[in-house]
Amino acid sequence: AARRRIRRARDAAAAPRRGRVVAVAAAASPGKESPMAASATADSVAPPPTMMQDEEEEGPNQGYFPHRPTPLLDALGDEGTHPLKSMSIEQLKELAEEVRWQVLDAVSVTGGHLGAGLGVVELTVALHHVYDTPRDEICWDVAHQCQPHKVLTGRRSEIYTLRQGGGLAGFAKRKESVYDAFGAGHSTTSISAAVGFETARDRLGKEGHSIAVIGDGAITGGMAWEAMNHAGGMRSKVVVILNDNGQVSLPTFYNKVTTPVGALSETLASTALGDDSGLRMQDSFAKLETSEGFQRGREFLKGVSKSMLPEQLSSAAAKLDEYTRDFVKTVPFKGSGSGSRGELFEQLGFYYVGPIDGNNLETLIEVLSNIKREHEEGLINKPVFLHIKTKKGHGYEPAQKASDKLHAVKPKFNVPKPPGNSEDAPQATGAPPLTKVFADALVKEAEADDKIVAITAAMPGGTGIGIFEKHFGPERTFDVGIAEQHAVTFAGGLAAGGLKPFCAIYSTFLQRGYDQLVHDV
Repeated sequence: AARRRIRRARDAAAAPRRGRVVAVAAAASPGKESPMAASATADSVAPPPTMMQDEEEEGPNQGYFPHRPTPLLDALGDEGTHPLKSMSIEQLKELAEEVRWQVLDAVSVTGGHLGAGLGVVELTVALHHVYDTPRDEICWDVAHQCQPHKVLTGRRSEIYTLRQGGGLAGFAKRKESVYDAFGAGHSTTSISAAVGFETARDRLGKEGHSIAVIGDGAITGGMAWEAMNHAGGMRSKVVVILNDNGQVSLPTFYNKVTTPVGALSETLASTALGDDSGLRMQDSFAKLETSEGFQRGREFLKGVSKSMLPEQLSSAAAKLDEYTRDFVKTVPFKGSGSGSRGELFEQLGFYYVGPIDGNNLETLIEVLSNIKREHEEGLINKPVFLHIKTKKGHGYEPAQKASDKLHAVKPKFNVPKPPGNSEDAPQATGAPPLTKVFADALVKEAEADDKIVAITAAMPGGTGIGIFEKHFGPERTFDVGIAEQHAVTFAGGLAAGGLKPFCAIYSTFLQRGYDQLVHDV
């Protein structure tokens, strides 16, 4: 049955055909609807699509979103990313909108991760336009955001088989495509992989670039810092792109938790939504500080200071460059990422750029093109850390309004449920979810014993620790970010210190804490 579904999907997507799905879409809230969704009343809701309905339309459309023309994607087909190189900015913007629609329509059939992919559509288009993929490797951290990447890299005809038996993987997978440079599915590995690719290229005398795309959640893991420490020390010309969307945990904001966890989140500083004037100013400065003229000016002044100043003053002059750029980045313009201290990354040997608007295609293309050129010409002889601010769920209003930004969804997530038939409504019969059973039991124990504390590694919702936090607050609840190694040994230290820690981690993610479990606990 799975093979038949895949075959139908491939056949339908590969050629123009008759049929489209009648538009049905969920409203963001009662009385409101998404700009990418059509309203549906009880009388107008179409029956579940059967993948074929009689209307003359061109292009693949099998999901639950209103049909839209996709001429650029249709022309691209499964050819790969090379045609993107010759597209104009306006064409690339239109392509981004087509890709966003395609991701929404496919995930409405398959379910799975959604919000993160919507947020990086512009970044994905820009990377494939600027860099020579697949020669230049893009390492997606976790890779739950790689649906736009798969649409553009020769797999659109199979996109409706995401996460289906025999279909496309939900993450990057080397066996699936040469464009998937490194396998993923768990967190904090992209920088290490990209540094490996760049080092191998240098040793083999090959040309090209290696890019790691990592989120502000994944960068809380220690392996990312191990890799940056190594890359900066050997001056690897790797490019690390921090996709900072202010969503560190799942959920990030709940109960009394009003800020993303961890000191790093405070250092990065969330972009204030609603006033982007400061961020636009940072965009302009990023274009300047990555421009050829700016870099040549820096090299000239460095040469002058080395030839005319004593060694100590010459070193001080070099630091002045870093401090001046850092000062500009921390000027408190609302929405600029004020407080984002690039000096942290500069001290690790990186050239820090940003923060910039990661949903602004023109800015992304100019800044990435500058970085690529200056690495090639030797004007920047060190790793670059590009800090971008994106909006998770960008371009789809219900995602941007949802507390979790529609991080992951079920099939037909946008189809209105008939009254009294909501999948999310409490059931009159049947057992409650095990997560709630665990959380309620832990709360009951903790009410009787004030030594009990709870730990989560960025998953308060999925583990039930959010329920514990609601009762006992942050004084007895610890979200350590995506740092399972630390979480487990932290629990060991708490226990050795006289407390009774409950460390709740998905079995999938505990693989990153096995050594600590065996050795420390």
